This record gives sequence, structure tokens and C-alpha cells, in this order.
Amino acid sequence: MYKKVSLVLLLLSAIAHSQQYVDLLSVNYNHSSPTSYGNSEEKTALSNFEVALTIPVVINAKYVFITGLDYNKNAVAIPNYMNNSLFLTRLKAGLRVNYSEKWSGTYLFLPKVASDYVTTTSNDLYLGGAAVFKYTKNKNSNFKLGIYASKEAYGLFVTPLIGMYYKSPSSKLEMSVTFPTDFNLNYSATPKTKIGIDYSAIGKSYRITTENSRSSYVENNSLQFAAYLQNNSLYKNILFRIKAGVSTNEYDVYSMNEKVDFRVSAFKFGDHRTQLNEKLSSSPFIMLESIYRFDLPSK
Repeated sequence: MYKKVSLVLLLLSAIAHSQQYVDLLSVNYNHSSPTSYGNSEEKTALSNFEVALTIPVVINAKYVFITGLDYNKNAVAIPNYMNNSLFLTRLKAGLRVNYSEKWSGTYLFLPKVASDYVTTTSNDLYLGGAAVFKYTKNKNSNFKLGIYASKEAYGLFVTPLIGMYYKSPSSKLEMSVTFPTDFNLNYSATPKTKIGIDYSAIGKSYRITTENSRSSYVENNSLQFAAYLQNNSLYKNILFRIKAGVSTNEYDVYSMNEKVDFRVSAFKFGDHRTQLNEKLSSSPFIMLESIYRFDLPSK
């Protein structure tokens, strides 16, 4: 029994590597009020349900196998669109390598199926992956550098990843940044309550059915800014968050035969596409989120 517990702690320490916790499961739901398409009278309410599961499996002191699953459902009404939901299911499979006490690398294979799921074919499968190197300065801070790449409905997408994690000596202030995808800053108001702000950049694409034909896709590029309140009074390892913020809400529809030559982060090269729908306006949203967090031992 002691050996099993030791392996679990080794595993979780390898995954977190200078953070004092690891998030194994998160579930969230957000909803916005009806949002208009440009100057038209068309409106749609927006909602999103998301589950992220991460399962690390220890191999030895140097290697940790990482697997898991992400599921996402977006409810959005698009004119001439056969369904009112967009789905994404992504498998996570990869390896964490601890090169030394200071350096580690995480390598992930990230295939996904993204479409309206009216009919699902091999064309809805998109391959992707990520490689991230991490330098651990001390128990309260680290730095990351990596790259993410994925085949999307519009072509190849690549983005560099630059990040850092910091926790103050008093443990009151905590910051996590992975540019350009996310930012989180929070402050412990009480031992069980935190207040914070965060930002996330969403970039996905989905094949959709329009006018009884699988000839279009949606490109979802949205930015979300929010403030939140977090509490874990019911059980210390389960965090509940309520967020309120604003989202830019981009759900742009294009013909499947129109692509971009190459996209690096927000920059698109060879983009001569014609958008088939009106632009969505920004809107406020409210999100409810629950996270199962495993706290690492101090030693």
C-alpha cells in the first residue's frame, strides 16, 4: 500500500512540477444573453458545456504517460445551419519526461473530431499535437516554452506557447500565464475563498451541415475576459467557481473549398475567403465551473 501511495505522489509531482496541485477533472457551463448577427434581426443565445479529464500513469521516476479526454458542446443558432450545436471530442495521449530537477518536457498527441455530429466521417477528424519545455526555478515559480499545431477545417494552425507560473511566499497571490491562450490571476481573500480574473483565447473549427450539404465549416475564434469567485467550503479538493465576463463571439462560416495558406497564432497568411454569415456581436456571459484538484504534499 505504501508503494502504491508513493507512486501516486511521484506521478502527481511529475505532472505539476513546481505547482502545488494538479487538476484532474474540470466541468463548466456558460451562457450568454441573445446576441445579434451584425445589423440583421437574426439573434442567437450562446451556451457552452465542457469537460476536461486528465489521467496520468506513472512509468518510472523519469517518465509519466498522460492520457485523457476533452469534450465540448457549443449551442449556437447559425442561419441556414441544420443543427444548433457544435461538438468537439479530443483524445489526449503523450509523455512527460523529467530530464532533471529543473527541466522537463511534455509531448502530447491531440487528435479530435469536430463537427455538428449530424453525420460523422473521417473528414471530421483533425490531428494535432503539442510540445512544451518547462524550467522550474523554485517551488513557487516556473517558466514554459513550447509549440502547438493542429490541422483545422481552414488549414494548418500553429502557435508558439510562452508561459510562467508564480505563487507568492505568503500563498495569497497566484498567477498562471500561457501566452497567447490563457491568463489567470487570483488572490486568497480567506483560506477557502479566492477572487480572480482570467482570460482565454478560443480557437476551434467545425464541419457543419448547411442546406442539406456538408460543404461548410465554422471557425470559432473568441476571446473571453472574466472575473470570478472561487470557494471550496464543501470539500477542500473540489473547487466551485462563478464567473462573469464578456466574450467576442466569433462563429464565422466559410465554404469547405476555401482555406488559408497558413495560420500562426492570430496571423493568417493567404486568407482570401468569403464569409457566408454576418459577424456576431460581443456579449456578456456567466459561467459555472467545478474542478477536482489534487493537492500535492509539501515534501
